[in-house]
Parts: sequence; C-alpha cells; structure tokens
Amino acid sequence: MTGYYSLSSNKPRLIIVVALFIAWIDVCVAGTPRGVAAISLDCDSSVLSPPLDVLCRNARLKEGKRLFTDETFGGNGRTCETCHSEETGTFNPMEALARFLLNPEDPLFRHDGLDDGFSGVDRILEHATVRITLPLPDYVTLKDDPLASHVTFNRGTPTVKNAPALDDRFMYDLRHLTLQDQALGAINSHAQNTIVPSPLELELIAAFQQEPGRFFSDGHLRKFAKGGPPPTLPPGNTLSEQRGRLFFVDAPFNPPAKDGVCALCHSGPMLNEANVFSPPVFGNPPGVKEFSIGVSERNVLNNPVYTFLVSDSIGEPVEVTTPDLGMLMTDWNQLLSIGAVVPDFVLAQLNLRRAFFANFFKTPTLWGVKDTAPYFHDNSAKNFDEMLDQYDFFFLNSININGSIELTPQDKEDIKAYMELL
Repeated sequence: MTGYYSLSSNKPRLIIVVALFIAWIDVCVAGTPRGVAAISLDCDSSVLSPPLDVLCRNARLKEGKRLFTDETFGGNGRTCETCHSEETGTFNPMEALARFLLNPEDPLFRHDGLDDGFSGVDRILEHATVRITLPLPDYVTLKDDPLASHVTFNRGTPTVKNAPALDDRFMYDLRHLTLQDQALGAINSHAQNTIVPSPLELELIAAFQQEPGRFFSDGHLRKFAKGGPPPTLPPGNTLSEQRGRLFFVDAPFNPPAKDGVCALCHSGPMLNEANVFSPPVFGNPPGVKEFSIGVSERNVLNNPVYTFLVSDSIGEPVEVTTPDLGMLMTDWNQLLSIGAVVPDFVLAQLNLRRAFFANFFKTPTLWGVKDTAPYFHDNSAKNFDEMLDQYDFFFLNSININGSIELTPQDKEDIKAYMELL
C-alpha cells in the first residue's frame, strides 16, 4: 500500500516520465531517418508534439553548447569560447593577462593573437586585439602594393551579448550576413580548422547563441528576443543618472543644448541606430547602424597605417590613409543589400564618393555596455573615460558639429553614471 500511495502522489511526474520513455522507444523502434534525426539534432521542435519537441530542443541546445565551448574542428585548439567568455561575450586585457599568467600555452595566444602572427604577446595583453586578415574587395587597392590581395588590421573581438538574437548586423565591418557565416568565418580564420563544420553544426552554434541564457545582458533583452516588448531607457535613480539619461532620449539636435546628442546614433530598441533627428546633422537616414566617430582617424593605439585607393563608377580613385578602412573592406554589393550604403548614382547626386564610407563601422548596442570594455573596433577605449575622450575628439573635429557640443566634466560623470544602468 505504501508503494501504491507513493506512486499516486507523484502521478503527474510518473505520467511524464512514462510518456517520454514511450516516445523514445517509438522513435528507436521506428528506425526511420526522420525519427532518428528528430532526436539526434536535425529536428524542428516547432513541428513536433510533446514530448518529442522537448527532446529535440534539449538535444540541439546541448550539442550547440558543446560545439561553442569545446569543439576545435581539428584546429589550433581554439573554440568559440576562447575569445567569447561567458561573463562578457568577449575578452579584455585583464582577462588576457590572467589567462597568460595561468597558462602561457592557452590557445588564445596562438596564430592571430601573436604580435606578428608568429611570436610575441605584447599587443594582446595590452589591448586584447587580434590580427584580422581580410581580402581586398575589387574596388579597393593598396597604393604602395597594387598587387596585394589581402590586408591585416588589429581589431577587438565583438561581444556576443545580445547581438546574436537581437541584431541583424555581424562584425564591425558587416562582412557576415548570418550567424552561421560568422561562425564559419571564425572557425576558418581564428581556429585554423582542418575539419570542415557541417551546415547542421553551424546551425546549432547559431541556435545556441539565440537561446535565452548566457548571451543576454539582462532579462528585458531576453524577453524581447522571445517576442516581448522592446526594452526602454531606465528612468535613473540619482540626479546624476537622470541628467545622464537626457543625452540618450530622442530629441532634436539643437546645439549648444545637449539633450539627445548620444541618441542621434544610439537610438531604437537596441540603442544602435540613428533616429529621426539625425539626418540634419550627419546626413544619415533613420535606422542606419553604421557610422564613423573618428576612431581610425585618431588612431590612439598607433596601429599600422595604409594608403588605399577606393574606386567607383563616378571618377578617379580616391586616396584614403587609415589604419583600418572599416566596412569598405566588405563587398559593395553586400553593403547595398543591407542598406549600409547607397548606389553610385545616388552618391553622385549627393556629390559624394564611395570613399565617404571609409572608417565607418557598425554602431554597437549600448545594452550591457558596462561589462563589455574595451570599446570601439580597435579596443582603443579601455573604459568609459577613454570612450568619452573619443567623443570629445569627434565633436571637435566633425564638420557637422565643429565644436558646437562640448562635454563638461559633470556631463561626463552623468553619462557614465547612466551607462552603468544600461
């Protein structure tokens, strides 16, 4: 009788366990490719009925996690997690130093993590940048080496917090259109794989990054990714936070007033796009998610400088000298397909050239920004103070602003206090 009542008291749980077991037996006995695949990863939980949908989703999630954290694809020992930590979605100089002291043979310090690709770790320990070697598109040549097919830049690692599920632009230069493309590019270039990942494996890596969990900075973003309401600017608790908030509200640009000046580029649900008040200032339509605030032009880290010739159908090539050309390193037709640039005939009407987009980079989201330093594509800002120093440079040197906006020490403290809330 004791056993009978024990089973009865856990009857719902027993039913679920039995149902799962029966479903598993049914799939195994059936032996059909579809049935086996449904449980062994190649499945779509949305078209499966319980409890198979749970089995499918859990199996895919488990394998996606393994591929992200442990799989090297026969390469140099790196995995996705080597450069994308669970805490921040990227890595910073302090983390690099701690890992080096713990294990100088850590896979992070191989290949493009080395100073020249072969030896030395000074750069990655000081700036947490890696060498990114990219093919030159057909409209860009090196002035001093016209036959060069590739060029190398020092760049930081974009965080995977919030972006995989909530952003439609990948990499600082927009060179990947999907998470699968991004994963494959990283496996090929950073991990130096000898085993080619299958389309299913790439799909599982992408799906894992879109699951609610480690890839979101807070619950609001997690709910938004699942169809919930978009996140809104927190009201701020202290007077400093409330003053800082005014820089991030959508407001007309009216210098020397500073309300909304950060929101000109950091607006929208993800705080990563131009708002309706941006066009009179920067010439960008609402929704644009790429821009230049003079990071390459300033070149704080003294990265190697190249002189490029940027061609188009309008006239003679335009000379651009910079340590990193930015999104112009990405195929022009691809940039057109996502609305990052406009056709040459429109540029001509605006009296612009393709070279106008030199040094443009993806505008990052500000959600979770307090945890994702260093900042900018070259990791040149190690903290909020250095980030705001860059904006001082931009406001002073932008032909559209020309010093009409000046951030006071109090402004900077207020902006920093507010960004801690995002």
